[in-house]
Amino acid sequence: MREARGVRTVFSRKARESGGGFGFALVRRGYDRGQVDAYIERLSQAEPPAAPPAFDLVRRGYDRGQVDARIEELRALRTAGE
Repeated sequence: MREARGVRTVFSRKARESGGGFGFALVRRGYDRGQVDAYIERLSQAEPPAAPPAFDLVRRGYDRGQVDARIEELRALRTAGE
């Protein structure tokens, strides 16, 4: 599969090390990668954040649409499990 020019799929270090696999495209202007990774980690904790996330926009960040969709999916799964 070819990737669009200027877009590269990346995986968080934690996901790679744990054998996980959430990956987001890296784009010119996207969400701060560290903030996104930390927020997704907090979603898996016993007391996940109640407020919707607010990420900084940075150069070479995660694709915003992909991140928003994944977080919405994770929050819905968490709500359904309660």
